[in-house]
Amino acid sequence: MSVAVLSPSEIQSKLQERAYAAQKTYLAMYSTWLGGITKEPGLMTVPIDDHLVHRGDGVFEAIKVVDGKAFLLQEHLERLELSAGKIGLKLPMPLDEMREVIFRTVQVASTKNAVLRLYISRGPGGFTTNPYECLASQMYLVVTAYTPYSEERYINGVRVGRSQIPPKDPWFATIKTCNYLQNVLMKKESVDRKLDFTIGVDPQGYLTESSTENIVMIDKNRTLVRPKLRQILKGTTMMRSFELAESLLAAGALTGIQEKDLTEMDLYEAQEVMMIGTTLDVLPVTEYEGKKIGTGKQGVVSAQLLQLLREDMKKGPKATPVPV
Repeated sequence: MSVAVLSPSEIQSKLQERAYAAQKTYLAMYSTWLGGITKEPGLMTVPIDDHLVHRGDGVFEAIKVVDGKAFLLQEHLERLELSAGKIGLKLPMPLDEMREVIFRTVQVASTKNAVLRLYISRGPGGFTTNPYECLASQMYLVVTAYTPYSEERYINGVRVGRSQIPPKDPWFATIKTCNYLQNVLMKKESVDRKLDFTIGVDPQGYLTESSTENIVMIDKNRTLVRPKLRQILKGTTMMRSFELAESLLAAGALTGIQEKDLTEMDLYEAQEVMMIGTTLDVLPVTEYEGKKIGTGKQGVVSAQLLQLLREDMKKGPKATPVPV
């Protein structure tokens, strides 16, 4: 068998030739390693010896842009900084400079609706586990097209089951690291089981989280409840949704808002169950392990919370306008 030895120009040509469907949604990428922005998907690359690639050594955030406004931008950047700090990873630039790079890359992408995939890596420099071999931390930002869930999904809800993948250790669960093997396996099992999501359960029998989403519920007393943050990531959209829910409490739609340990039995007895995340907003769960939840349709509070969140994305105080 003949194996070609490629020249740099041949490699660049092949990278641009090898297109696939998903690349159509990759609008622009900024890279500190390249020192700028590219709009060519085939050239949106990361060095193979970057610890992000071969060790998952980095942190990341996914930020949604709706109608030209980046939702919860500051909260995402602060969580990114917190995650990086926990693993001793120095950011390649201050947060205010990072904001400017984000704005400029979105401008180049020429879109008002997108999901920003922001990665901070330990950087290239070798293939061992030694983080000190890396030259310097790097930032990679990819602006991708945002495709919302169909409205039918919000009316009829989604099917959820119990995950067989062991939850992350409590300390690691609080860090949004790029080592997402457990999350990938959770998504794989949900697809294999023909479910929309699976939910982790810790050794004590308490619910944790889904692959990339949080689960919350309205209990039989009309209290909005989220799991304790002991072994789950502090979801920015979930936390903002709970802030917005204060208005529902004041209006009498809820009797309380709290955080406590939740079990599968709590799901079965709940009036409503919801998945909350950056890309899906507030999505009702209408079936868990084959059993109907609530009425089997979107609940009243789910619909109200979804409306509050979407309004907040467009004109709320947490929506940061992206300069044109």
